[in-house]
Amino acid sequence: REPKSRRRRRRSCRRSNHAHAMSTSAVMQAIARPCVHARVAPRTQNKAVARRTVVAAVSEPEAAAADADGEKKTRRRFPRKNITVQEDQVVVGASFTGKVKRIQDYGCFVDFGAKTDGLVHISELQAGFVDKVSEVVSEDQEVKVWIKEIKDNKISLTMKQPPTEEELAAAKSEQEAKFAARQAYKKAQDVKSQAVKALKKGQKIEGEVKSIQPFGAFVEVAEGVEGLVHITELSDDFNVNVEDFCKVGEKVTVTVIGIEGAKVKLSMKEKLDLSEMNAEAQSVVDNSASALEYAFKKKGISADMFPKGSAAAAAPAPAAEVSE
Repeated sequence: REPKSRRRRRRSCRRSNHAHAMSTSAVMQAIARPCVHARVAPRTQNKAVARRTVVAAVSEPEAAAADADGEKKTRRRFPRKNITVQEDQVVVGASFTGKVKRIQDYGCFVDFGAKTDGLVHISELQAGFVDKVSEVVSEDQEVKVWIKEIKDNKISLTMKQPPTEEELAAAKSEQEAKFAARQAYKKAQDVKSQAVKALKKGQKIEGEVKSIQPFGAFVEVAEGVEGLVHITELSDDFNVNVEDFCKVGEKVTVTVIGIEGAKVKLSMKEKLDLSEMNAEAQSVVDNSASALEYAFKKKGISADMFPKGSAAAAAPAPAAEVSE
């Protein structure tokens, strides 16, 4: 028995010879219409192998007819736009009356007669907040728009009327006035800062009471500089009334007790300086006197003001007799 490889080669040669043996008429007929050819390979091991070759072809007249039918198909045509606004009229600030063509979540497109429709952003529909575009405009609604910006052949529109020249001039003057006020305030703050830096802790200054509050009084100690005299710095007593110690517009003498940035703390109480008191006491009284005795003496308090004890109490007790 011949080898299997040789049988495979013989089988392939038979197939190629069969294909070459097809006549010219058979080829033309196969091209002209679809057909099915069934070929049966040689039987091996009592089994028949069937192969089918499907050839689909279209004749030249049919192909030409198909191309003609494709050209005759109707195409979708958009309505021709009526252009009433020329390109030189499309400038920033110009106003037109248009019709809303499309509504989107971010705004609406308006046809105002130009070649390109303009977009009115949702923030340019009206003054104030707009939740939905459909709440303000609807399709085919006539609206008046102004050209806000033109960039990359895209036209941005607005439905908010732009300010007039008089309004622009008024806004400009108001802005200049605010700027001048800010500059004046800044200059006043600089002057105040320099005045605060000139103050020293412990310095006594005469100032004017500018205002009275439940927690204390504000006293002007320099031009544009006001310090606070807290209610606890008016007197050592409790539950005092600020108006009992000073009035608005009254001149008072205050002492600087603290400076924190631009805040000045003042006091109207007389503070006792123990260092000066001790120095003066050493020069006036003998060394045996204490600072407390000097303080009493300076306040006008002496030992004679206090009641003296009885003679019996002052006299020494007799010695007890010793019984024999």
